Amino acid sequence: MSAVRANLHSVGQIPTRCQAAQPSAPNWRLTGYDRAVPLNVWAFTAVTVPLVATPGASTAVVLRNSLAGGTRAGAATAVGTNTGSICYGLLTAFGMSAALQRWPLVWVALRIGGTVYLVWLGLRSLQRASTYTRVYPSPQPAMLPPPLGRSMREGFVTNVLNPSLATFYLLIIPQFIPRGAPFARSALTLTAIHVSLAIAWHLTWAAAGGALSETLARTRPRRALEAISGIALLTLALKLAI
Repeated sequence: MSAVRANLHSVGQIPTRCQAAQPSAPNWRLTGYDRAVPLNVWAFTAVTVPLVATPGASTAVVLRNSLAGGTRAGAATAVGTNTGSICYGLLTAFGMSAALQRWPLVWVALRIGGTVYLVWLGLRSLQRASTYTRVYPSPQPAMLPPPLGRSMREGFVTNVLNPSLATFYLLIIPQFIPRGAPFARSALTLTAIHVSLAIAWHLTWAAAGGALSETLARTRPRRALEAISGIALLTLALKLAI
């Protein structure tokens, strides 16, 4: 009997030792480490990279302006487009996303406005495709490039009137913010990640377009380029309208 009692006693000690070992495993709480936050940041980055790399209205406008006015015009357009993204990020951070979700007409207005603006840009490109002629020698175009303010404004309006971008900021970004985390600070952090990726991508297109702008400034290549740009912008407008 004493041997049996000893065995039972030893068996009874096994769960006790396991229970004693359990509290030492999840020590993240002791250091204040929240595993959900970095997971959401990396998940957000993984979702954002392909979205940024997919050519859209902002990329088309950056490339179009850089080919027409050089790298500076493309860079100014990139600054304008990402300024529009920052505006949406601020709206999301300070609570406007919840308010705008209650007003469906806002999304309809954004869709209509974005469609009309892209159609206008596309028709301008098609008009230039039929009328553009380079003058030789051409000192004037080099001395008087397109105003940078106009390029920046075109980029800004393109992104502000883009309902896809509005949906991304006002509906998708809040899904990556953990419950209980500081909402405004988290939204601004995710905005900074998106804008950093987007402006790097846009500046790459601006540099590429600027490098080709002189070659494509000749009459035939420029007309073909304007026609392609116009068709691309009208296609994007059609996709936005549907």
